[in-house]
Amino acid sequence: MKKVVLILSGLLLVLTGCKQIGKIAAGEETDSLATRDVQATTAEDVESSDEESLEVADEEMEDQSGMYDFRDIEKSWKNRTIQVTGDKSDIVALFGAFYNEWPTHEGNRIMHQAQPNQVPKGEYYEEGSIIDLKNGYVESAWYEGEDLNEVSACVWKRKNGHKLFAVTTNSFLCFYDFDPAKKTLTPEESPIKKEHLSFPAKKPLWYDLPQEGKTLVVVEDAGAGGDGIAFTYYTFDGQNLKFAGHEN
Repeated sequence: MKKVVLILSGLLLVLTGCKQIGKIAAGEETDSLATRDVQATTAEDVESSDEESLEVADEEMEDQSGMYDFRDIEKSWKNRTIQVTGDKSDIVALFGAFYNEWPTHEGNRIMHQAQPNQVPKGEYYEEGSIIDLKNGYVESAWYEGEDLNEVSACVWKRKNGHKLFAVTTNSFLCFYDFDPAKKTLTPEESPIKKEHLSFPAKKPLWYDLPQEGKTLVVVEDAGAGGDGIAFTYYTFDGQNLKFAGHEN
């Protein structure tokens, strides 16, 4: 694209020069200052065109990065069942399957630390993510001043031999049932209902998955007239998460 722009600009300069020569040959007066202004303006146009071309190229590179924004995942995750490859079904294996289906920069931080040979090599992150295989919990590293979400995930063992897998970042939360026979993660309806919340008209501020224990905490905005935040609890009963009360 740059070559085309430069060639066209060169032709424009040549034609402009020829026109001025023609005027001189015909006895017409030519303002050399005006000619320099035309050439300077043309050069600016070429530079501006080059910058626009670079901006388009950068946008295309971002589109081709293969990374999703969690706002896009929130719209579509319910429509995809995820296949889990390999023999393991621990938190790293389940989160890795989720990441392969829905790669994100935040998830990339976890995978770089948990399975560095399984992720693209285009980015490198310092260690700092939490990889807790014993308690079935992972959490991405977060560095002060960065415009990235913090993503976390956990897994609970169900009485029927399946597993309940959850992933959250900020105010987005999704659940899957892991079937060990089919090795699939199937989207599951959230047990968190508006009628359980203290402030159902507002979207929760965030969800706190447990690294230890069995209680998920929904952190809510209590509004200007309240104490700032409120908490709604859900406890895992061996099969599902059940509403377990409030704390304001």
